[in-house]
Amino acid sequence: MKLILVSATDQAARNISARLLEFYDFESSTSRSNIYLGKKVQMMIVDGESTKIESLPVQAEEVIVASRHASETGKPSLTVHVPGEPGKGQLALANPSTVKTALRSLRESREEMGLDYEVSLEATHHGPTGLAVPVTFVEIGSGPEQWADRRAGEAAAHAIMKAVSPVVKCLNAVGLGGPHYAPRHTEITLETDVGVGHILPKYVSFDEGLVELAVRRTCGGAQLLVLDWKGLSEEQRKVAQRVAERLGIRAQRSREIIERKKL
Repeated sequence: MKLILVSATDQAARNISARLLEFYDFESSTSRSNIYLGKKVQMMIVDGESTKIESLPVQAEEVIVASRHASETGKPSLTVHVPGEPGKGQLALANPSTVKTALRSLRESREEMGLDYEVSLEATHHGPTGLAVPVTFVEIGSGPEQWADRRAGEAAAHAIMKAVSPVVKCLNAVGLGGPHYAPRHTEITLETDVGVGHILPKYVSFDEGLVELAVRRTCGGAQLLVLDWKGLSEEQRKVAQRVAERLGIRAQRSREIIERKKL
């Protein structure tokens, strides 16, 4: 069973959980007041920050975290990402199919509901990193006004529920390069058969070991490295190509993948 994790201290998470209870069939657990049960999924409200959880309070095969995204710009956004702390060499287990399903649902809701929100992937950042199952964050950003927006909460709730259902098949990939909001990797995830899980952006000083870890910390292993070519230094490009050659997987420029899709 999959687990939706909600922090009681997170305004956006509370908004999303309220919309989940409003639009979907969840029942209160008879044994624990902080658990709600749905079909093949359960939602748990926890007291602490979801980014700092070191172990799961219940058994689960995968975790999707309802969360807030904060930025100084305050730009309205709906984002998806896999957690990890690249600087410490710690990455959560990524499920690109879950990421892809959630991201596509957010775009659909934005268009259907007329939301003035940017929809994008984010680079891998923050915890938790030590859980034994895949973890995906679905977030509302970037400030209190958006965190409390009922329609944004509804969009995130629908994305989470689609992601806990049977998800789309895709070619599992690790994204390399570009900025934090990863426009190239977002486009590829939305428009092609590739699913990007971990993203190591240009500002991360990644080496071969970290890239290989990202490949291994992808469900089933990543079969492709997606390179934001202009968003990589020359040395980072060489690192990616050496890892791809050693592991026997492809390293491909993001533009080439997009152009292939257009043909």
